Amino acid sequence: MIHLHNGDITAALAKRAGIAGEHVAFRETLVAGPVPYDLSSHEAIEARAQFLSTDYDQNLLRARNALLEQEQTILRAATHDEVVLWFEHDLFCFVNFVYLLQRLGGARVTAVWVEEPIGHKNEAEVPLLFESRAAVTPSMLAHARDVWRAYTSENPTSLNPLLEHDPYEFPFLRDALLLHASRFPSIRNGLGTVEHRLLDLIAGGVADFVALFARFEPKLRYGFGDTEVLRLLRVMAWCAVPLITITESTESAKKILLAITPAGNKVLTGELDATAANDPDTWLGGAHLTKETLWRWDERARRIIPNLSLVS
Repeated sequence: MIHLHNGDITAALAKRAGIAGEHVAFRETLVAGPVPYDLSSHEAIEARAQFLSTDYDQNLLRARNALLEQEQTILRAATHDEVVLWFEHDLFCFVNFVYLLQRLGGARVTAVWVEEPIGHKNEAEVPLLFESRAAVTPSMLAHARDVWRAYTSENPTSLNPLLEHDPYEFPFLRDALLLHASRFPSIRNGLGTVEHRLLDLIAGGVADFVALFARFEPKLRYGFGDTEVLRLLRVMAWCAVPLITITESTESAKKILLAITPAGNKVLTGELDATAANDPDTWLGGAHLTKETLWRWDERARRIIPNLSLVS
């Protein structure tokens, strides 16, 4: 038996709780950066390694080797008599969970797929979670394949049909896809919901990064760590027309001060479109958002639409 966990904390907790089998942390960040359909290919691994190196300040060789080692772990996991996936109901976990489901479809897969953070449990509660694990059904696998195909597509409108259904056999699927779809630039002001939330907090006077991060995540269920949130803030600060300013201390990595710019205020009020102020250059799954290939989120219609749809 092999267990694939949503992080090192969960893997260590399950080990301490005496859960039999091999415990491995799945450390990818598939919620961010370019995500090609076939992540086991040489080109995809290289693209992911380049992203992790550039955007998360990781050593390129170390990032590449870690991805190759992880690929070998997935291949080896499929040969075990049971693969147990331990993940939570947030967007970060969901993307990794779906990826592993569609990769391990030929194996016997069970899942601890829960709403609450597993890492917050005590050791006595973990065996109960393990015993309550559920078999991954053929229907869940079929949904996972459909979601992965749409998530990694160059044309994100393929997600729209999936936003209309809420399959009872796959909890949190539609909610997670709505969270992902809402990350596309809004037709209101060109900001995704994550950037809008961060900008709104800063405009409201939350100037310290530690305080900002504490107020960003509750109830939103993105599952982003502080590294990902800081990466998104830097994108808003280091563009041609900055929406915020960042002052980072050389003495303390946690001492980061933030302020909104006049352009940021105009974007919040809808006077300025963020994608007009700064040409987009970002990835959401398999979709590369640029000035020429821009997709928008229509919150009222709950659909992703081409940018040209705004012209009428």
